[in-house]
Amino acid sequence: MDRRYGYGVIIFLVPFLLAMGSITGNDTPDTIPVTEQKFRATFVDEMDIVTPCLEASINGKTYIEGKKGRGVYTIPFEQVEHITFLSQGEGLKGVVRLKNKDTEELILDGTGKAYGRTAHGTFQIGITDLKKMIINE
Repeated sequence: MDRRYGYGVIIFLVPFLLAMGSITGNDTPDTIPVTEQKFRATFVDEMDIVTPCLEASINGKTYIEGKKGRGVYTIPFEQVEHITFLSQGEGLKGVVRLKNKDTEELILDGTGKAYGRTAHGTFQIGITDLKKMIINE
């Protein structure tokens, strides 16, 4: 009887312990991913709210990644002037304007987040909620 009781307690506690991991996880409002290179960027969301940031990144990376055909492309922020985000049904397209004035269109993973540090704290936004990201370096 003692053994079944012990298993019952463990089965009962596991969901609560797993939930605590998400509460204490790293995705808190006061932390953002730390990147080697520091970029300044201005984010414009779907409501035309403009947010200038330091330490800008997408998914903690300092490049934009997306598909073009069957290939996966990465374009470093050093080469990017701005990115325009366009919803396409269930998908998300990123129109990347490069500093050399070329344009690349990529199909993006819409589950990503953009991060930055503002004058008053940290900033996080889903990339599907963005209209534009301007790299100010």
